[in-house]
Amino acid sequence: MSKEVIEKYITNGKLDLDRIVDEYSNYVRTIANNASKNLLSPEDKEEILIDTFFILWKKYNDNKNIYALDAFIAGITRNLVKEKLRKMHYSVDISDYENVIEIQENELFEEEREEIEKLKNSLKNLKDIDIKIINSYYYLSKSIKDIAEEFDISQSNVKTRLHRIRKRIQKQLNKGEL
Repeated sequence: MSKEVIEKYITNGKLDLDRIVDEYSNYVRTIANNASKNLLSPEDKEEILIDTFFILWKKYNDNKNIYALDAFIAGITRNLVKEKLRKMHYSVDISDYENVIEIQENELFEEEREEIEKLKNSLKNLKDIDIKIINSYYYLSKSIKDIAEEFDISQSNVKTRLHRIRKRIQKQLNKGEL
């Protein structure tokens, strides 16, 4: 993808992460499934999905030099899969990644690991219903409609809650509170 493609996801100088998540979640899931060769649990793959978009958001806010969004997302996802497999003591066949645009793995995991943990801890401070909504949407990949029906609230309420949670976390990250 070209630079113009990433620009279509920028609104008022900020990356529209909600839209990217909507459009690229299946892409990330496919890459995680293929790269992990069924060695990771669904929970591990969902964690990789969430971490991929967090790292994308963080890297964009750090330097805004992302020119090939799909390749960048693919590189993040593959590196997260490799890191997870290493932690589980599985060997990873490097030849599977020969033609992949790789991001700087050591820098990524050294810098991002702590921030991901802080983000996860901040989610623990949410209201119970918000935690359930976040888990349903990101972890269980339920649709807005299904979540609304499950919790007997409107779809716009679900969208608003998700939006506010992301804004709150983004604000905490920008202030250095996380």
